[in-house]
Amino acid sequence: MLLIHGYLENLKMWDDISFELSKNHLVIRCDNPGHGKSPNYSEIHSMELVAQKINEVIESLGVSEVSVVGHSMGGYIALAFAELFPEKVKSFFLMNSSSLADTDEKKELRKRAAEVAQKNMETLIKMSIPMLFAENSKGLESQKEFARQMMRETSIPGVLAALKGMSQRPDRTEILQRFEGKIGVILGTKDRTVDPIGFKNAIPKKDNISILEIDCGHMSYLEKPNETLDFLKGFTTDK
Repeated sequence: MLLIHGYLENLKMWDDISFELSKNHLVIRCDNPGHGKSPNYSEIHSMELVAQKINEVIESLGVSEVSVVGHSMGGYIALAFAELFPEKVKSFFLMNSSSLADTDEKKELRKRAAEVAQKNMETLIKMSIPMLFAENSKGLESQKEFARQMMRETSIPGVLAALKGMSQRPDRTEILQRFEGKIGVILGTKDRTVDPIGFKNAIPKKDNISILEIDCGHMSYLEKPNETLDFLKGFTTDK
């Protein structure tokens, strides 16, 4: 199992999930470039570049095939990985993510986020948290603080490089169409970061694609951990 975290996160986001999955799988997780303890490699961390770096980890471990799970930006990277290394992907799972390219509006929001980050990272964190969780969500203060701490472990150059990389990524819906292995999708019905309706409408109607819609925002693994883990565990069985 290859677990790929999202923008402003790091491998710690998978702590609870990887503990459960490791009971039946070899679990691989790492910090994406510019996040956590990983260095920056470029002014633009394209999804392809990150996929190639992750492939270096896979190869160093002698692993030839993986089931890939990606949250948010991690889903964009998972799709790039599936495009670059199709022979290595047994199945993939998109959690609060999308195969669609950024809209012009989203690209503009990323530019503004970059400007804010360069001025004051704490301001970016303060702006980001409310958008990641369902509006008017209650009783999630510890989860929000956990997210804040991960954000503070992301370097400003890493933030800028990731924003540029996400903004430039292409539409990869065609991969969903042609991939023959299992595909899992979790959509937060109250997600204000990734458009759940737009992506749902773009998903091909195929027997190998399973979709779970959860009453939550962008952080299903923090807002609805049991539903997220149950669906993921079911998805990763060979049945």
